[in-house]
Amino acid sequence: MARVILVYGSTTGNTETLSKSVAEGLETLGVDVAVKNVVETSPEELKDYDGIVLGSSTWGMGELQDDFIDFEEGLKSLDLNGKKAAVFGPGNSMYPQFCKAVDILEERLKGCGARIVVNSLKIDGDVDPMLNEAREWGKDLAQKL
Repeated sequence: MARVILVYGSTTGNTETLSKSVAEGLETLGVDVAVKNVVETSPEELKDYDGIVLGSSTWGMGELQDDFIDFEEGLKSLDLNGKKAAVFGPGNSMYPQFCKAVDILEERLKGCGARIVVNSLKIDGDVDPMLNEAREWGKDLAQKL
């Protein structure tokens, strides 16, 4: 059974809500998931898991959620070769940097040697109608682990 860490940063609660649905999708197919708030997680913990899932909303002019800034910086020195990874997040397509935080985290994971195994999940606007899509994305991810 694959062991996955799902780390999220959430200011308004939307990313946390999405995290729960993604985790449900993973667990449906037998994946052991540890869901953690980024403020309670160190980048080093990622090395203890087979798979890594990161979730962050986008703020300002395409910036990471505040709690993710130091975490992302800490990723720079990690070797994540052999790890499978995926990234998701909510955003608003009215802004020119729609879900840019997802792209930032995906590029950082690739730079550390992790392999992105599914297309990122970018939710536009209200997350509540998209919770089933998040669960399905989690199931798809589970099949790639």
